[in-house]
Amino acid sequence: SAAEVAKHTTEHDCWIVYRRKVYDISLFLHDHPGGPELIVEYAGKDVAALMNDRDIHEHSEGAFDILDDYYIGRLESNGDSTDDEGSDSGTDIVADKSAKHLGSKYRDPESELDAQLIPELATAKRPLMDLNKPLMWQMLQGNFSKEYYLTQVHIPRHLPGPATIFANPVLELLTRTPWYLVPLTWLPVVCWLALESMRAAPADGGAMSLAKWGVHFAGGLFMWTMFEYTFHRFLFHLDALLPDNRYALTLHFLMHGIHHYLPMDHMRLVLPPIFFAIIVQPPWFAFRAFLSYSTCAALFSGGIIGYVMYDLTHYYLHHARVRTEHMREMKKYHLAHHYKNYQAGYGITSKIWDYAFGSLLDY
Repeated sequence: SAAEVAKHTTEHDCWIVYRRKVYDISLFLHDHPGGPELIVEYAGKDVAALMNDRDIHEHSEGAFDILDDYYIGRLESNGDSTDDEGSDSGTDIVADKSAKHLGSKYRDPESELDAQLIPELATAKRPLMDLNKPLMWQMLQGNFSKEYYLTQVHIPRHLPGPATIFANPVLELLTRTPWYLVPLTWLPVVCWLALESMRAAPADGGAMSLAKWGVHFAGGLFMWTMFEYTFHRFLFHLDALLPDNRYALTLHFLMHGIHHYLPMDHMRLVLPPIFFAIIVQPPWFAFRAFLSYSTCAALFSGGIIGYVMYDLTHYYLHHARVRTEHMREMKKYHLAHHYKNYQAGYGITSKIWDYAFGSLLDY
């Protein structure tokens, strides 16, 4: 009954009702883009009015997909039948044997959003792959078009734990990166580059003073903000120029598509060290073509610390309960990029280059 649902109102035991369907969203609570406190406020209640009111709290198509994964039953009338928008009083929860917490095949057919979808999006509501199986082989064997892939991969899904990319356990381990591996790997490199710039031989540009290194460090940190925007927009979202074949789509999926498909996968939120080590090589050699070794070392010490801050901020925005107004704003801004419009809002640590290049996300 509604009274039974009303008993589940904590962060560890949270039920909600939407269109007379009951959902146990306890496992998803801390991955909610707006933070768990927004859901707990409505725990044990019917949230239909809230979810359908765009002025209060707009939800994306993917939000309704995710909700289906936590369906546990529906409210059934004991007396006279009522329609789906009627009162929940005098009802009992009827367990649905088809309800499951992983791998829902289709979105809620009763969703009012269905009527708003164009045919292409209506088709793309279907999952791209079976999330209970390794994803790499499914991508390579996928017989879907680029258009279908790009539409579907940007409809977020959610799993309680990390997805499996490779069946081979060794390869699979290499795809999983805990957040703390980023500072553990790159902060020593930053320190080494700083020391290199301050003890370089005359043939390598000469040793820098601490003050001069500080200026170059700040310059490198600022340059990183541009690289952050450029990589995200023109490398990770190179959608228009992406070849329409399974190999290109698989590469896109491994580089960034999986992050949009499973944005709350905590093991795939930061770049594996080997991947960043590869993509930093072209800028390093480009700068070395016209700058001394000591200058490059100083600049890249700032640039790499900028990258570390970026990756940790990215993880924080997805998984932490933010405390400051600025971080709350950046969390909403970045998650709107995932859940509302992936073709804008490319800045993670700041919006400066979105303002400069006209890609500011209106949300």
